[in-house]
Amino acid sequence: MDMPSSKRRTVRLGALGVAAASLLGATAAQAPGAPTPQPAFYTWQAPGGGSTTGHRVIALTFDDGPGPFTPQVLSVLERYDVPATFFEIGENVAEYPQYTKMVASAGYPVEDHTWSHPDLATLSAAQVDAQIARTQQAIRSLTGDTPACLRPPDDIWNSTVLGQIAGHGLTAMSYSIDPRDWSMPGVTVIVSRVLGAAFPGAVVDMHDGGGTRSETVAALPRIITGLRAKGYAFVSICDSQAVASPQTSAVHAFGHAPAPGTPSTSDTPYAGAAGTSGGYWLAASGGGVAASGVPFYGSTRGRHLSRPIVGMAATPDGHGYWLVAADGGIFSFGDARYYGSMGGRRPSRPVVGMATDTATGGYWEVAADGGVFSFHAPFYGSTGGQATGDRFFAKWFSISVL
Repeated sequence: MDMPSSKRRTVRLGALGVAAASLLGATAAQAPGAPTPQPAFYTWQAPGGGSTTGHRVIALTFDDGPGPFTPQVLSVLERYDVPATFFEIGENVAEYPQYTKMVASAGYPVEDHTWSHPDLATLSAAQVDAQIARTQQAIRSLTGDTPACLRPPDDIWNSTVLGQIAGHGLTAMSYSIDPRDWSMPGVTVIVSRVLGAAFPGAVVDMHDGGGTRSETVAALPRIITGLRAKGYAFVSICDSQAVASPQTSAVHAFGHAPAPGTPSTSDTPYAGAAGTSGGYWLAASGGGVAASGVPFYGSTRGRHLSRPIVGMAATPDGHGYWLVAADGGIFSFGDARYYGSMGGRRPSRPVVGMATDTATGGYWEVAADGGVFSFHAPFYGSTGGQATGDRFFAKWFSISVL
């Protein structure tokens, strides 16, 4: 756990963790002419982060997990469709392997925070190497991916430590905003520290492990909504990704449709909607799902989809939903049953939407050329293969489920 230390941040400047631009204390001997390795403080300095330069983005990161609060942090991130990055301690990975797998399977990068959270500057070279290599192996064995970044515990480092981290092919990933959530200062304090220090390209350091993290979990929704209100989009770090601008929903109700709820925001465009008598869901092309007046059953946010999500449909009882991708792939959540899909079958035109058969509980997919594909539902016909010159967007299908 990141605890107060006389050495904490001794190589950094700035209140609340706003990083200094220069490295202090990097005076250890090095080869003549060799550049001193430098840590990364900002999104554009992280591996794969070059595309964030000049964009109004911010990265949320979580240290010291995995632990009992990790699923709660994940639940908030998925509910708000927010990318993030987790820096995990090897001993905790060994104790809670199911949570490391949960983070990785949700699409979030899992990075190295050493094996036992020591002050690396006090260890021998062999001990530092063991802290790094052992954690790398533990994470790789569970996730299939090798971390690209290491965050030194308590953010303590010197030129020797940085050189060893670089020698493992890793980026030493620091941060630029530290709300000190580990000290349990109160939810409002954590929120105000993050929102007050935010700037484009900032990396925020919070915690999902190392102690009781109920305040962090409670602060997270307010941090996300507050940053989005300031125009920020979220990115993960230490992986390659595209940068998108935030998209805000605009829902209009007609007839007996439920009244629109509070607008939601996504880092990818909204692509579909489905509803019940009590509320509705919105699906974003990146796989995120926003719920208004209805339960959240899950999403594909963070998964490496081969094609974007283009639509969704609710089950007849409203206790689940499906997402459909442009290649026809179907993803089921809640009580939605999977009856098949066009995924992997290469339809001649992209799939653009879907609808539920309330009689059978099955569904149809519709393609851009008007082709219809039925799964546990009757086939009534289509314009697929006809030279109409029209491109279909499945508007009827989308309206029918609302």
